[in-house]
Amino acid sequence: MAASGSESSGGGSSGTKVLISLAAAVIVLIGLSRISSIVGPVFLALVLTICVYPIKQRLTARGVPPVLAGMATILSVYAMIGALVASLWVSAVQLTRLLPQFAPQIGELRSDIQVFLHDTLGIGDDQVRALVNSIDLRVLFDTAYNLLGSAMNVGSGLVFLLLLVMFMSIDATYFPTILAVVKQKRAPVVEALGNFAKLSRSFMIMTTVFGAIVAALNLALLLILGVPGAGLWALLSFVCGFIPFIGFWISLVPAAIMALLAGGLPTFIGVVAFYGVINSLIQSIIQPKFVSGSVNLNMTLTFLSVIFWSALLGPLGALMAVPLSLFARAILVDSHPEAAWLRPFIGDVNESKAMLASQRAAAKAAKSKTPKADKSKAAQPKP
Repeated sequence: MAASGSESSGGGSSGTKVLISLAAAVIVLIGLSRISSIVGPVFLALVLTICVYPIKQRLTARGVPPVLAGMATILSVYAMIGALVASLWVSAVQLTRLLPQFAPQIGELRSDIQVFLHDTLGIGDDQVRALVNSIDLRVLFDTAYNLLGSAMNVGSGLVFLLLLVMFMSIDATYFPTILAVVKQKRAPVVEALGNFAKLSRSFMIMTTVFGAIVAALNLALLLILGVPGAGLWALLSFVCGFIPFIGFWISLVPAAIMALLAGGLPTFIGVVAFYGVINSLIQSIIQPKFVSGSVNLNMTLTFLSVIFWSALLGPLGALMAVPLSLFARAILVDSHPEAAWLRPFIGDVNESKAMLASQRAAAKAAKSKTPKADKSKAAQPKP
């Protein structure tokens, strides 16, 4: 009884620790959501600094003074941010000019929908009227623009982001030395952070490359079909390329609606079909082979990451969902060797693949030996 009592108390103590840990996690997450306007730009600046840090290393290796190399990395980040902000500004001006021009088409489309629902589907007048009155296609354009603008926090937060990038780039000069000192006492933590930096850099670079390819193809299609605002929708597809699974639909909806308003049903079908083929081929087949395998996040966790971080940090959390999940994994799992058993559940299936390959090889070898054994038995003379 004493032994069972001690086990019971041990189990209760373990359960209490779990509850306390969950309560602490909830408190931390609520705190992060309250300061999301700070956490989002800070993490974005960190990821941008990680992405351009190899430029500084290469310049320093070629004999460029560290100060000039640091300035080159800062200016490279500023150039990327400046180009994106300029594109957003031009797109915003273009969008405000496009919307009033299509007010008659929007009214005509609503009338066509009303006729289709009433005459073809046989829905009652009251239900059709209520449904059509609730449709305001201009809201979709406003939503797409608000998402695009707030994703990069263009406004007062831009100065904050630029300052963060500058300070982090300067501090990065001493960071390798700091990690070398910390590694003597906390080697797993340093290795986890180094792996996070490598995976985040790989994800951002590959996503940028494939996003630019998709955006260029979409731009060419929209220009050929004569869809107004082609540059805006191509830019939207590039930005949304950083949002796994959901980003495609965010970029497709406004472009398809504009195609429907400007060119009718054939243009609408062409845009939807082309977007679908390009997304399926590049972002769902080719890109995962280069990105997902190195990032080691399974599809379920990646999808939940988008939902979770967007709810916590807003649109910027959706854009940075994969790097944020990689950072959380580095801090909570990879930094603790005793938590290594969790890795296969979150996408690190290298050991599982190796085990499966060895099992298949063993089964194949066993099958190849079985016929030979049967033949040898059949060749033996009967007594």
